[in-house]
Amino acid sequence: MIFVFLHVMSDKEVNIVRSAAEMMRERMNNLGLSQIELACRCGEHPQIISAILKGQREIPIPLSLRLDYALEMPPGSVAVAQSRYQVANEMRKQDIQDMNSRKMSILEKIKAAGGLWSYQGIPEHLDDDSIIEAALVHLDLEDMPMLLQIWSKSHLKRVWKERLVSQGRRMNILNYILAVKLFGVKHPDNYLSRYAY
Repeated sequence: MIFVFLHVMSDKEVNIVRSAAEMMRERMNNLGLSQIELACRCGEHPQIISAILKGQREIPIPLSLRLDYALEMPPGSVAVAQSRYQVANEMRKQDIQDMNSRKMSILEKIKAAGGLWSYQGIPEHLDDDSIIEAALVHLDLEDMPMLLQIWSKSHLKRVWKERLVSQGRRMNILNYILAVKLFGVKHPDNYLSRYAY
């Protein structure tokens, strides 16, 4: 009887999951096996092994079990590594789609608030720093949590200092409000005069 334990991967784990190919290459190095030796051990054509090790080919279950045996690993090791890698990749894709959807919502709010007026429609390919700058200028403080769902507070602060604080008096009132309310600056007058050009 085989027991399968399900484990939900955290975001941190998703970013460090290795592919079956990476795991196999490391194991081959530990055992001192070449691709041809591995192919002979598991009874597979060397070109197929080469494609698997390059990550160009999925590994069918019967072959994964033969690879486990050839690499002296517990049965299911290769199949589990391949599955975890595929799950992690899918999670990354969904995270990217979710992030793009959130960015689009922010752009729509900026446009509705009168920002990005020079664009016809919603611009889809603005860089992150430009989106952050436009959001800091045009959105209300109540909308700022939307930004923090995508970017870190330190990233927002860096863009604020480089693009808004650096403009000096022109943005003084806005910068004062952002310094106190969003970034928690204790002495905003000193802080703003230090970074303004």
